Parts: sequence; structure tokens; C-alpha cells
Amino acid sequence: MRTLTDHLNKEASLYRELIEILQKETEDLIVRDYKGLYDTVGRKEQVLNRIAKAAPQRLRLIKEAALRLGVTGAPGLSAVIERAHGAEKEALKSARDIIVSLIESAKEINTVNSLAMKDSLENIKKTLGFLGNFLPGGTYKQSGAFDTASIKGSRLSEGA
Repeated sequence: MRTLTDHLNKEASLYRELIEILQKETEDLIVRDYKGLYDTVGRKEQVLNRIAKAAPQRLRLIKEAALRLGVTGAPGLSAVIERAHGAEKEALKSARDIIVSLIESAKEINTVNSLAMKDSLENIKKTLGFLGNFLPGGTYKQSGAFDTASIKGSRLSEGA
């Protein structure tokens, strides 16, 4: 049980690090520090990889704890917590609650960052659309025929 609790606490520290990185990502988006954003996204990817690598180990530890406690069926952390006793039960429950809370915080920050990026892209599209209004019209249609605009010198044979 102690090993499982220690592992959950290590995962909680990874989620705390992720939240810190997501907050830095928010700052980078707001101040438009694109080099900083690039570095921050790289750090975020590393932490997410470490979190992903921790999951199989957590599952293995949960299965081992469930086996020791006599849990049948598909073991989950909740089933292990139900069967645990005393301080072990409280430590596991606390670690689980902390991780759930941290994940919810990460989701909220990620949603804010997503909306900030979406708004930035919308501003870029509007700017490009505005700049596109200044482009001259084409001379030829897609079929290769001249557009409706008269071309200088095209009526020279008709007299000046």
C-alpha cells in the first residue's frame, strides 16, 4: 500500500508541474512570446509523456494491492481504497482526491488556453481577410478567358 501511495504522490507532483507549465503557456499566449511558447509547449510534452509512462505502473500497483486485499473482478483504485484500513485508506483517499483536483485544474487552464489560441487565430483570419481586400482583381478567369475589365490596347484595331 505504501508503494501505491508513494506512486500516487509522485503522479500528483507531475500534475502540479503540468499546471505550472499550463499557466506559463497562458502567460506566453497573452504577451505573445512565441519563442517562450515554443519552449513551454516542449516542456509540456515532456511532462505529459512522463504522466503517460506512470499510468501502467499505477495500474500494476493497483492490481497488486487489490490482490493482497482480496478484491475480485476488475480492480480499481476505488475498490482498493474501500478495502484498505486506517491510515493507509486515508493516505490513498487523500492522494486520489489531490490527483482528481489537479486534473480538473489542468482541464480548466487548458480550456482557457484553447480559447485564447482560438481568438488569436480568429484575429489572424480577420487581418488576412482585411488585407485581401486590397489585392487587385485577377485578369483571367479560371477558364483562361479575360475577365470583364478592359485591357489597355485591346481595342487599338477599332481606332483610337
